This record gives sequence, structure tokens and C-alpha cells, in this order.
Amino acid sequence: MTANRPQLGRAEPTTVPARRHRDGIGYWFGIPFRWLYQMGHNGLGIVRVLDITQLRPMKHGLVGPDHPWVTGINPATGQYIWHDNVIFRSPRGPNEDGLPIDDFVVTKTGQFLAYRVGLSTGSEELPIGPRRRMPHGISYIHGTSHYNSGQLIFTDFPDAISFFSDKKFKREIYRFVREERREVLILFRNREYRPRDYAYFVCCLRTIFPWFCNANGPKGKVLWGNSAPYPAANLITGHWADDVYAVKKDGGAEAVVRPAIEKGQYFQGEYGGGRRFVRWPEKALAWVTYWRIRMRGGKGGLFFVNRQKAYADHLERLKKVGVAEEPIARM
Repeated sequence: MTANRPQLGRAEPTTVPARRHRDGIGYWFGIPFRWLYQMGHNGLGIVRVLDITQLRPMKHGLVGPDHPWVTGINPATGQYIWHDNVIFRSPRGPNEDGLPIDDFVVTKTGQFLAYRVGLSTGSEELPIGPRRRMPHGISYIHGTSHYNSGQLIFTDFPDAISFFSDKKFKREIYRFVREERREVLILFRNREYRPRDYAYFVCCLRTIFPWFCNANGPKGKVLWGNSAPYPAANLITGHWADDVYAVKKDGGAEAVVRPAIEKGQYFQGEYGGGRRFVRWPEKALAWVTYWRIRMRGGKGGLFFVNRQKAYADHLERLKKVGVAEEPIARM
């Protein structure tokens, strides 16, 4: 069984010409309702994560080292499943030749998350510390995130916003989540960004959709996000819980290995032409979130992990060289 190497991207979807964009009355009047729903939905997610990490912590070894969540390999093809789960990629502009090909971004992100799952497998259970920072429950969440999610690829944040603010594109996101019952993983080709812009982007999605969104990437911990080789935003629909709780049951490790998303089912129309900027409610949400996290002090954006214990070695090294620790990237 061999893994496929990154190949050139698929044919690019059709987009419509840029036009003056208005979000409409549904966007503005729906903001408080989407935010209220999001608070309840995210609260349920927090309770579930607390359940699998603290109340009824998931055990080591619920999946084996050869499990698809650990390898990324689709048993049906013997190749990485990630490329088959890309449901949309934006067209590349004429000045983007220096950016990596899409499949390279997908592969690096998938391998990064699969490695995290592997830390909860094997004959020896690693203690919380330098070799395994997160509880096993978080490791298994990484499994469903990289293996089962529908993935979308964009160049940068304005590029992504121009699609997500398109009503037809937004309806297709809802349709995908409703029919597939999966998470949505948003990847970016460009690794260069300002933490402020990333925070604005995820809070833009948190305002357009009723779901929480995390900002993971290589430029420090933005808001509640963590490290990743490329910017990778999780639009958290809540369906991760279906897979993670299933792993705990007899035969669950096999049941959570979902087939690849059928090609040609989603995003087959013309999309794009939305706004390429964030609006003031989205910026306000980003700043409120930022200061809420900064007020947590050394805990930063780690909500389910004791930072002083999990990163004790890292904090000690910083202390020895006299470097101030930044638990959250400054906006």
C-alpha cells in the first residue's frame, strides 16, 4: 500500500466577474441570531470536549498505528484521502506562481494532523509533556478533522471572503454540511499573513455562519487557534462529535473511516464576486475575542489543557534565555 505524492491541482471552478457587493438585510439582521446560536452550539461543543478530556477521558490506543486516521490512507485506493476530499479550490491568480501547489498544502496539513493522532497510538502511552501536549480526546478530534472533513483551498483571506460572502457559495456550504454531516477545513496557499487579518477572517466566518471557527497556522497562536504548517481554519459544524464518540464503541475504529467525498457533487456552479474585506461587526468580534483571551493571562487560548504542565519544558527554556512568553499572537 503506497501513498500518492502531491500532484498538480484539479481544474479550477468557474467564477463570476467582480461586482459591487452588498450583504443584504439577511446578513445585518441575522447577526445577533447567528451569534446567539453560535454561543449555544459552541457551548455544547465545549461540554463535549470537556467530557472526552476530563470527565470521561478517552483512552490511549482506541485506534491503531495503521488506522487511516493515523496514516491518511484511504483503504479503498491505497492513497491519501485528503486530495479526494477537496470540494473547492479558488482559481490561482497570475502572480501566484511562487506559491506551493494545492496538493502540497493539503498533504502537509494532513500529515501534520495525522501525526497528532499517532501520538495516542502505539504500545507505550506518552505522558502529557514535550512528546504529547494534548489529551487523547483532542488527538482523536484531529483524526476526524483531517480524514473526514470537506476541504476548501484559497490563496489568502480576501480571496476566501470573496467566495464566502457570495450567497450561492454560502448556500452550497450549508448544503454540504447538511447532506454530508462533516466538518469544513479551509486551507490557504499563502503562509504570509498578519495575525490581525487572520483574526478578522475567522470572525468574518463566525458572523456569516452560525458556527465557531478556529485560526490555526504558522504565525503564532491567533485567538483560540494553534500551530499548523499552513493557515488552516476549522469551521466547526459539530459533526466531529459523531465520529469521536463512535470511536469509543466496539467496532467504532472501523466505522469512523468514511469514504471519500463523491466527486462532482458540490460547488459545480459559478461562484465569487463577493466583497474582499471584513465589516465592522466582524472586526468588533475579533477584538472582543482577543481581549477576552489576553485577560486569561498565561492560559492563553488553551481552554482544555493545563498550559503550565503541557508546555513546562518550553516555558522553562524561554525563562532561561530571558524571552517573554506570548501565549497568544498580538493583533
